[in-house]
Amino acid sequence: MVRVKSVRTVICPLCGGKGFVHTEWFAFQPVPGSETECPECEGLGRVPEALEEISGPEPQDERRTELLAEWVRAYREARRRGLSPEEARRAAEREVWGFEELPF
Repeated sequence: MVRVKSVRTVICPLCGGKGFVHTEWFAFQPVPGSETECPECEGLGRVPEALEEISGPEPQDERRTELLAEWVRAYREARRRGLSPEEARRAAEREVWGFEELPF
């Protein structure tokens, strides 16, 4: 897990602070009128930069992670068998937490 302690904004490296990028080029020259909002800075021209990061282990309960992985496996199996998303969710919950038998 990485937590950011402090952040500053810097000029966007993709658009150079303009907030837009050219989408069409001809002979290595931008085509006039082909600008679009920069996907990196979303048109602002500046992006956040982390100055200091604090790293550490992800605080997780190991058993909880195992149960979540088992639920995902059961849900995917139920969807492969043709159940709707809601039915697959209920089937996975029954299988992992043992409320009743699976319907398939």
